[in-house]
Amino acid sequence: MAERFGERLRALRTERGATMGALARHLGVSVPYISDVERSLRAPLTTDKIRAAAEYLGSDPEPLFALAAAERGAFELAARPGDPLRSEVGAALMRGWGDLSERDLRTILHIVRGDERGR
Repeated sequence: MAERFGERLRALRTERGATMGALARHLGVSVPYISDVERSLRAPLTTDKIRAAAEYLGSDPEPLFALAAAERGAFELAARPGDPLRSEVGAALMRGWGDLSERDLRTILHIVRGDERGR
């Protein structure tokens, strides 16, 4: 069975020696909330909270983003007010997501990761 978001979050937290209480305080949520997320009784954290948790735990947020999206069946993309270009690009990606080829997806991945091969 594939790893779940909560399992990965718990593994990161315990590997770093962080308590649920410390992580909860850092994220501004309750300990029962963290416990429920780790046991997959609640949906994965929001994008902002994933980013904050990964930073707190000294980890790359990308694997957590991928696990959260896989469980939700959807990606969360935060639009920035006053940034119409980002909003337009995000909306275009959402509209055309299902039609992108594997080559297109790999090119996009190289671009967002800053890989020179994709530029």
